[in-house]
Amino acid sequence: MDEYLRMLEEAKKRDHRKLGKELDIFMFDDDVGPGLALWMPNGAVIIEELEKLAKRTEQKAGYKRVKTPHLAKENMYLTTGHLPYYAESMFPPMEMDGEKYYLKPMNCPHHHKIYGNMNASYRDLPIRLAEYGTCYRYEQSGELFGLMRVRSLQMNDAHIYCTEEQFADEFRAVNEMYLNYFKIFGIEKYVMRFSTHSAEKLGKKYVDNAVLWKKTEDMVRNVLIDSKIPYIEVPDEAAFYGPKIDVQVWSAIGREFTLATNQVDFAIPPRFNLTYRDSDNTMKTPICIHRAPLGTHERFIGFLIEHYAGNFPLWLSPKQVAIYLSATSLTTMHKTFAPY
Repeated sequence: MDEYLRMLEEAKKRDHRKLGKELDIFMFDDDVGPGLALWMPNGAVIIEELEKLAKRTEQKAGYKRVKTPHLAKENMYLTTGHLPYYAESMFPPMEMDGEKYYLKPMNCPHHHKIYGNMNASYRDLPIRLAEYGTCYRYEQSGELFGLMRVRSLQMNDAHIYCTEEQFADEFRAVNEMYLNYFKIFGIEKYVMRFSTHSAEKLGKKYVDNAVLWKKTEDMVRNVLIDSKIPYIEVPDEAAFYGPKIDVQVWSAIGREFTLATNQVDFAIPPRFNLTYRDSDNTMKTPICIHRAPLGTHERFIGFLIEHYAGNFPLWLSPKQVAIYLSATSLTTMHKTFAPY
C-alpha cells in the first residue's frame, strides 16, 4: 500500500499537463478550441528531434516520403468505407462548389491514391510511403485529455504495399523498428495487443470476408510467434478492414499507454483498384500494412514527459545547458571585469 501511494504521488508530479505547462512545451487556448494543441518553442524542438530520428530510421529502411493535403472529397471516404464506419469520429463536412469536403481523419486514402499512380510491378515492391501527416478526429469533449486525446494529431504514419510472400518480412521489420525505438527511449515493459475480428459482426462492424479475415489473422499471429514477441490476443477489436496490433507500453512509474499501431489492410486496396504487375504479367492486388511506430507527436510527447518526469535525454531536451548566477556572483563578476 505504501508503494502504491508513493506511485500515485509520483504520478501527480509527472502529469504531462502540469509539466507541459511548467516547461513551456505546449498549451491549449479557448479561442483555438478544445483538443487543438499549440506547441511552444520548446515543444517544437522536441517535435523536430523526433522527426529527425524517424526520418533517418525510415530512410535506412527504404521508405519514400510523401506529402498530402489536409482534406478530401466525400467520395474518397465513401470508397474506403470510413463513411459510415468512422463518421462519428470525423469533423462535419464543408460544402463548396456543390461538393462535400472532410478534414482527413487518417492519411491512408491519400497514400493509396499515390500508390495507384505509380504503375508498380512486382520488381518495385515492397513500396513504403511515409508521411508525418496532420489528421483531425472529432473526439467527444468528455474524452479529451491533455495530449493523450486530442482533435488534431501529427502522425508518424506510413503504408507498405507488398506481395503476400513479402508480408512476413515486412511485418516483422515494422515490429523490430518498434523494439529499436523502445531501446532508444528506455521503454522496458511492453506488449503487443493483437486485435482480431468477431465472426458475428461481419458485414456490420467488419468487412464481410471470413476467408480473408482468417488468412490475415493467421499471417499476423505466425509473425508474432516466430519473432517471440510478447503479445496478447483480443477478439472483436480489429480495424474494420483487417487485424491490427496496438502497442501497449508502460512508463517509468508503471502507467500504461497505447503508443502506436500496426495494421493489416486486405479490404481497401481492391476498392481503389490498387494493383501491381506480377512476374507472370497478370495484375494482382497488394497487401497494405498501416504502421505508426511513434504514434502521434501529441500522445508520444505526453508519454515522454511523464516517462522522463520532464528531464529529457540530452539530445531531446529543448534546453541542454543552463547557467544560473546568484546576485553575489554577478557583483563579483562586475568588479572583476569592470576595468575592461
